[in-house]
Order: sequence, then structure tokens, then C-alpha cells
Amino acid sequence: MRINVTFRQMETSDNLREYVEQKMKKLEKYCDGPMDVNVVLSVEKFRQAAEVVISGDGIRAAAKEVQEDIRAAIDLVSDKIEKQLKKHREKLLDKRMANHSSRVTDPVGPQADETAPTVIRTEKMDTKPMDIEEAVEQFTLSNRDFMAFLNAETNAINVLYWRKDGELGLIEP
Repeated sequence: MRINVTFRQMETSDNLREYVEQKMKKLEKYCDGPMDVNVVLSVEKFRQAAEVVISGDGIRAAAKEVQEDIRAAIDLVSDKIEKQLKKHREKLLDKRMANHSSRVTDPVGPQADETAPTVIRTEKMDTKPMDIEEAVEQFTLSNRDFMAFLNAETNAINVLYWRKDGELGLIEP
């Protein structure tokens, strides 16, 4: 974990730098890989701000806190960052556990007692042999989202559908 401390509009203080490094070292337990921690301490009139940006290993967390005392701002911003890192780590662990549990409980396929998707509506379609141009004509005249037809050239079932960009799509096996 690399920690960079920048002082803006205030004098550099080794004491403050060590305090920031001590607070940021506590966050190391939430990160597995190399991390860059950029801390900016600044003063504007009576307000003192601490801003932290952590990046690396697929994580990007940022927080800013403004207080009258710089140490209080550092404490609060480190708490905010810690919450963000905890939340990120929990999401990763939940994903891993979900993937692991699905592999363990479902190695072969869905079981009969599980709730499987049910067919709500069955619609029968005549799949007469036609070429693609004829199928496109019939499909554009119909008011449907897709159309299945038997391709006369390949003798296979094809599907025409409307794409999101407004063009026609063709699915061939």
C-alpha cells in the first residue's frame, strides 16, 4: 500500500503525515493487492479538509470531509473510506459464496423439486418453407417482435426479430 500525502495551503507536518499513515494502514486489511492511497489535506479560511482517494486491484473509493480540526477531518474521512472498502469486500465475498454454493448444490442440473420456470403461454406457428426476403416481407407486415420460419434454402428453422437499434436480426442455427 503506497500512501501519498499532499498538503495544500498549509505547512508540511511530519506529525500529521505520520497520523495519516497510521490511519490509512488500518485500511490495509480490506485490500488484497497493491493499492495507491492519495490523501490531500487543505485549509480554506477556517475550514480544514481531508480528501482520500484509494485505487487499485479493481477498487476505487473516494471520500472528503471538512471540519474545524484537521485531525477530526482525517478521522471522519478514514471512517468513510473504511465503510466503502468493507462494503466492496462484502460484495466480493457474497459473489464468491453465491458462485461456490451454486456449483456445490447444482452440479448436475435443476432438481425436480426446485421451482423451474413454467411455460405461461404456448403459441403454435406454421413454419412453411420460404426464402429470407419473403419472410422479411411477412414479418414487417405483422405486428410481432419475432417470427420463426423454415428457410427454403437450408431447410432449417430461422428466426427474424427486431433489434434494439430498429434493424432486423436473423438467427440461423
